[in-house]
Amino acid sequence: LLQGTWEGVVVGDESHDKYTYTITITGDSFHFHRDTNFWFETTITLPAGTDPKQLYATIKGCPPSQADSIGKVVGAIFKIEDGTLTLATGGRDSSPEGTPKSFEATKDQGLSRYELRKVQPQKKSTQPPKIK
Repeated sequence: LLQGTWEGVVVGDESHDKYTYTITITGDSFHFHRDTNFWFETTITLPAGTDPKQLYATIKGCPPSQADSIGKVVGAIFKIEDGTLTLATGGRDSSPEGTPKSFEATKDQGLSRYELRKVQPQKKSTQPPKIK
């Protein structure tokens, strides 16, 4: 169910309302993108038997300004309900041990909660443009 492309926003953080976040998941590859200065290429693992469901993302690539993040593992919890992916994390300083325990934690507690909806990938047209 996680596979695909998701777009959404950070919940409850007015300063980030102007940003749209895109997450693309293919196999164990997880690409998180806000803009050219804030993106991460990771590989993910999904530990079994967790409630809420957890994922651990190992950072493999990022912009130069975030280079100290490479190799770090970020813990997150997620759920999919009614076509919405809710993902909560303590951010790049959130080790698996610091994974949030609930979706109700707040930004004041260092939590970022994203709400995203699945989008269809852009299909390249195989038809030549119509000339009027």
